[in-house]
Amino acid sequence: MARIHGSRGQVLMDPTGGSTLVVVADMAAWTLDMDRDVVDVTAFGDTNKQSVLGLPNYSGTFAAFYNAPTVGIVIDAIMGSVAVNLKLVPDALAIATNFFAGLAYLSGGLNVSATGAVTMSGKYVAAGNWTATLP
Repeated sequence: MARIHGSRGQVLMDPTGGSTLVVVADMAAWTLDMDRDVVDVTAFGDTNKQSVLGLPNYSGTFAAFYNAPTVGIVIDAIMGSVAVNLKLVPDALAIATNFFAGLAYLSGGLNVSATGAVTMSGKYVAAGNWTATLP
């Protein structure tokens, strides 16, 4: 796969946690962290520290420009207690073969500046099993 530009990224969401995903309009950025716990298992007599890996912790951030329909859907998810179905796509041209998806809880808010665009930003954390579909 060739290098790609982020301008074709997408965020899709079903705010009910179901499987009817739709593109969330006006998104401008997203990040995905897949940090794993590292647990020290060093024992007496070992000649160096030893570790084992734990599970990945899927979480990240998102950013969008203010648009009433978009903000309404996302703010409802932020203020609610239902895990949304989230699909993060690095390149919309390869949506079928290149994405990360799973249930997530959202948090976030609005950013209003007298000298800039009104934006929304937030965070998400995994609320169920996530999958990575890569080419």
